[in-house]
Amino acid sequence: MDKSICVLITGSGTVTCQSVIKGLRRQSELNVKIVTVDPNPRSAGRYFSDAFATVPLAKDPDFLDALLDICAREKVQLVVPIVDYEFDKIAQNTARFEEIGCRVCISSPETIRIANDKRETYAFFTANNILTPRLYSHDEVVQASGDIFPLFLKPRLGRASLDTFRVDSLADLEHYYRLVDDLLIFEHVSGDEYTIDTLSDFDARMIGAVPRQRIETKSGVSYKGITVDEPEMIAAAQQIVEAAGIIGPSNIQCFRTGRGLAFFEINPRFSGTLALTLAAGLNSPLLLAKMVLGEKIEPRIGQYERGIFMMRYWEEVFVDASENKMDIPKLH
Repeated sequence: MDKSICVLITGSGTVTCQSVIKGLRRQSELNVKIVTVDPNPRSAGRYFSDAFATVPLAKDPDFLDALLDICAREKVQLVVPIVDYEFDKIAQNTARFEEIGCRVCISSPETIRIANDKRETYAFFTANNILTPRLYSHDEVVQASGDIFPLFLKPRLGRASLDTFRVDSLADLEHYYRLVDDLLIFEHVSGDEYTIDTLSDFDARMIGAVPRQRIETKSGVSYKGITVDEPEMIAAAQQIVEAAGIIGPSNIQCFRTGRGLAFFEINPRFSGTLALTLAAGLNSPLLLAKMVLGEKIEPRIGQYERGIFMMRYWEEVFVDASENKMDIPKLH
């Protein structure tokens, strides 16, 4: 093995980071050094990586400099951001990473805004004639008859399924409006829920996609799922990815409804259920690393295994007494 790369992955306490590590470990084509970072030193992903560093929270003014210092010290060639709250700050400073020879796998600030701001996501879908649950104003709901319910509330700048609520009455709506700032009111859509994991090159051309049905979820992460044969879903995902200009990985969510596929979420990052995509034959972290090393990756759309069923279970990492303390050095 003569090709080597150093990859830094943020959010080492997340299942997504751990799945990216699995993809990079489950191959023999590249010699990969993995560096992980997290604000919390007690994060499981650090024990699966070759080096670990603590970093400030993304909102901290020192976050970016800390990340750049680690990249320079470890000679990182690829940064894979995982945590949504980091995206805007990193996306606006990719040139600083390039100055030290490091490529960041992240979309443009405009694309990040479309994905992270649910009002902008809705506007993007409607502008591109993509079916999506209708967005209502508060006044529209108040003036409508009761048959407008149920509705679904989500924060304009939310993450995962935090602070999302189904409401069945105006009283319910007003209750949550008092609890959470900047809630958006959407048509409630029911039906089987799907996610399409995608990978694009650095010109936002889609390389591959794996659609899967979300059979059981907890806190917004799929715990049971199955890959499905859905060419229509893949074609719609490609339209979304390329129209939005997504670079690298994304996961796009939709419902199958009586009116067709209704899309409601764009996440320009690896998904929490990347492990299922890996099992289906699309090792997107490996392909991403190859692209950074200059290898041309041809599209492999439709090349994945259908009918792979995933069931997740708990597994533990145990740390002995010598490491079970908070004064852990920033890098080892």
